[in-house]
Amino acid sequence: MAKWTWNATVVETKLGERRVGSASGEVEAPTREAAHAAVRRDIERKGSGRTAHEVRVF
Repeated sequence: MAKWTWNATVVETKLGERRVGSASGEVEAPTREAAHAAVRRDIERKGSGRTAHEVRVF
């Protein structure tokens, strides 16, 4: 497995209010595509109303 660095724009909507922020980290995955999917799943699973945009894996 390779270790990938990632960053993403995160949009969170709660009680009609929209907040935009960023997140970054590392993930282990066999391919860049698998890393991209894992990051998106992790961000969206962490809280209701959170979506990942512009996920970049390198």
